[in-house]
Amino acid sequence: MVGAGILLSRLVGLLRQTAFAHFLGAGVASDAYNAAFKIPNAVRNLLGEGTLSASFVPVYSGLLARGDERGARALANAVLGLLLAAVAVLTLLGIAAAPWLTRALTLGFAPETAELTTRLTRVLFPMTGLMVLSGWCLGVQNSHRRFFWSYASAALWSLAQIVLLLVGGPRAPDTVTLAEWLAWATLAGALLQVGAQVPEVWRLSHPIRPSLDRAASGVTQVLRNVGPVVTALGVVQVSSFIDLQIASFLPTGAATNIGYANTLALLPVSLFGVSVAAAALPEFSRDSASQTLDVLRERLRGGWQRILFYIVPSAAAFILFGDYCVGLLYRSGRFGAAEQRVVQVTLAAYAVGLVSFGSVKLLGSVYYALQDYRTPLRASVASIITSALAAAAIAMPLRHDAYAVAGIALGSALGSYVNLSVLVRGLRARLGPLYTPAMWAGTRRIVVSAVVAGAVGWGARVMQVSMWPTMHPRVAAGPVLAVFGVTYLLTAWAMGSGEAARWLRLAPRRRHDVTSG
Repeated sequence: MVGAGILLSRLVGLLRQTAFAHFLGAGVASDAYNAAFKIPNAVRNLLGEGTLSASFVPVYSGLLARGDERGARALANAVLGLLLAAVAVLTLLGIAAAPWLTRALTLGFAPETAELTTRLTRVLFPMTGLMVLSGWCLGVQNSHRRFFWSYASAALWSLAQIVLLLVGGPRAPDTVTLAEWLAWATLAGALLQVGAQVPEVWRLSHPIRPSLDRAASGVTQVLRNVGPVVTALGVVQVSSFIDLQIASFLPTGAATNIGYANTLALLPVSLFGVSVAAAALPEFSRDSASQTLDVLRERLRGGWQRILFYIVPSAAAFILFGDYCVGLLYRSGRFGAAEQRVVQVTLAAYAVGLVSFGSVKLLGSVYYALQDYRTPLRASVASIITSALAAAAIAMPLRHDAYAVAGIALGSALGSYVNLSVLVRGLRARLGPLYTPAMWAGTRRIVVSAVVAGAVGWGARVMQVSMWPTMHPRVAAGPVLAVFGVTYLLTAWAMGSGEAARWLRLAPRRRHDVTSG
């Protein structure tokens, strides 16, 4: 259900990016919008879904598991009140400090781009409060094992922007005006997203009465958890701002192009890494509370193998057929062949780290369920240092080249493997061996299937190009990617994959368990 909800929201999100690319392309207005969005979005990430999933959900789920619904309701109301108070202060400060924030985070922007970024930041900053409220709604719903709508409601946020772009795009006198209109539509979309979740949350945890009652059951524990989580997420946001800072010194369009590539790269991570991790967190929390660590370990193994089944072929597709993936979504209007090539190379760089991007989501959930927040923090710090140094070392010497933006993505990929190695080492010390012989066998099947699918898909690509060399990517991508996907599933099924058998609605080739892939 998490995967279905995220799929819906991501598909609409991709349509939003397609419309954005068509009407805004990769220029001054798009760079300013992306930079302005990143600044208030950092506050949302610090206090929203990520923090609440890590600090609030384990405590709230524990109260529900013990049958203390009154205590759980009091905790939810207290956390909501504290969140709203914190966000109100931060939003006012953000609006007032927008010029200084813009100047500090985009030193390489031209003066007119920086000025536009400041105006857009002031419009977008109130969105943080709405999105934090949305994160609280998501935490309540997930704790009650209500997953679909908590993630699918994000589609409304994208839908508001799509409507504005389709209606306002042809009518806007220039891209700067369109970017300003889009900022207001983004704010309205956040309001729609929250409003859509309130009825379900009211049914699960009514009455909703925000309070500042720090004496409510579990509040002290949640607040104690928030510090390390916010610190860890803050480190991640520092990485995001470092990427923005580096991109501001690169040719115009770099901040936009890395956003296009990042959206595509995170699609499989969100669909499979985040969905498995989000669904598993309440269960990990219950396993931890009942001291059934063997069950937790087996749940981790099963989830990890399922993530790899989807992430590995996604990485292969992005590397081999990245031009088709990018062209399918973005090649239109102001987004032409030159932009497509830059985003393709950047996407391939992100794909190098796709396995670790997806895996750390699940492993981090285990630490949060065990209420160990220091290890993910150490992992994040090590990751950020690595990615920042690598990104600067690769991108800055090439800063006059449009393809230098791929260096930022490659730095993120390298840093993510450092993150993964720290998390794996810590869990192995607490839970024992994580990867079993059956999982290694399953991983080999996944890799071999992806290699075979890549070879067959590449053959289909060569044949297509020889017969129709000028075919538009939006027409050419479908058949080639379909050949790749079907070949992967059939090969994996022939090698004994239970996950492939479920997709193909066929009987498994041989006896397996969920960790065998």
